[in-house]
Amino acid sequence: MIHQTYKISDTSQAVMTSYILDDGEFGRKGMKRPAVVICPGGGYTMVSRNEGEPVALFFNRHGYHAFVVEYSVKIENPFPTALCELARAMSIVRENAEEWLISEKVYVTGFSAGGNLALSLGIYAENAIITEGLGLTAEQVMPSGIILGYPAVTLHPKQKEGSIPPAVIELMDKGLIPDFRGPSIREILLGHEKVTEEEAETLNLLQYLHPKLPPVFIWGSYEDSIIPATDLTLLASRLYELKVPCELHMFARGPHGMSLCDLTVKNKEEVKEYSMNCWTNMCIKWLEQL
Repeated sequence: MIHQTYKISDTSQAVMTSYILDDGEFGRKGMKRPAVVICPGGGYTMVSRNEGEPVALFFNRHGYHAFVVEYSVKIENPFPTALCELARAMSIVRENAEEWLISEKVYVTGFSAGGNLALSLGIYAENAIITEGLGLTAEQVMPSGIILGYPAVTLHPKQKEGSIPPAVIELMDKGLIPDFRGPSIREILLGHEKVTEEEAETLNLLQYLHPKLPPVFIWGSYEDSIIPATDLTLLASRLYELKVPCELHMFARGPHGMSLCDLTVKNKEEVKEYSMNCWTNMCIKWLEQL
C-alpha cells in the first residue's frame, strides 16, 4: 500500500493521506481501480478521525483506492477555503491516475460538515471559484459520484443557535462527538460571528443544486440531533426534480456522527441497537451500478 501524506495547499496546513492498494498479481496486474476521496466531518471546527482512516480502510477492503482530506477549519478559514483544498486534492488524484492505477471513476464521500464540503464540490466544479481561482477545469475536480453521510445541507440548525440540548453537551464533554460550542458552522463559513439570517441563507446548498451533478447516495437518521432529517429528504426531492440520480436511506434510529457504525469506530454498546451499519453494503452496491 502507498500510505503517504501530500500537501494540498501553499497557504495552509491542509493535507491528503493516501491509502493506495498494491498492484495485483498475474491476471490482475496493472488493473486500474476506482478511488474515493473522503471528507471527514467535524462541524468545520475539527476533522474527525473516526470518519477518516476507518472509512478509507473500509473502501480498501472493497477494492477502492482511498484518500482522506484534512482540510482547513475554524472561523479564520471561511468558505471557500476548504472547498479549494478539496478541489486541489481531487486534481492531484486525477493527475496521478496512471501512476497510482486509478480508473476514470473518482468518487467523493463526506460526513456531516464533510458532506457539506463534498456536495459543494459537485455544485461549484464549474464555478469561477475553481476554474479561475485555482485554474482547474471541471473535468479535473468533478467527482464521478457523491456519497453523503448525514450531510449538513441547509445549515438550518435543528435547535436555536446557542441552545444545545444537555444530552448533546454530555456527548461533547465525553469526546464522543465534535464540540460545537463556540462559533457556529454558519459563522465559520461566513468568516464572522453574529451573522444575519439573510447571510446565513446564502449557505443553503439546496438553492445551488443543478442538473450537471453526478449521482448522489445519501444516508442518515431521523434521530440525528444535529442534522434535521429534512436536510436529507429535501435534498433527495430536489435532486429528483433535477433528474439527478439519487439514492436515499433514512434510518429510524441512530445518533449523529456514527461513521461506519461498527466496532472499528464505536464500542459495542453504542452500535448494538442500530441498523445504520447497513449503509456500507448499500453504498457498495450503489457504486457497482454506476
